[in-house]
Amino acid sequence: MRLLALGVCALALISGSSNAQQVSGAESKGPTLQSAAVGFHLNESSVNASTKVTAAPCCRHQGQDVAMMAFGVGAMIVGALVGDTAGTIIIIAGAGVALFGLYHYLE
Repeated sequence: MRLLALGVCALALISGSSNAQQVSGAESKGPTLQSAAVGFHLNESSVNASTKVTAAPCCRHQGQDVAMMAFGVGAMIVGALVGDTAGTIIIIAGAGVALFGLYHYLE
């Protein structure tokens, strides 16, 4: 067992001293603004005003719809905690509000 542990330590030391993962050249250290960007990069000088696409106002009231769904689910939880007839009424009303919000969200 000791021989196995010494072998693993030796392999770790050998791989650390081989400089296999070192980057050649004098690059700057630390994060850069260029490396923080994700996705495809397009040179802004090759894009003129006619090729830029404007976003359509498709998602006007998305925040309200999500809030209605969250409120409906919350009301369903409260109705389950209340119990009996009043809880059933609160659950049904919460489900209605959540479904109404989901309908408008998917519309």
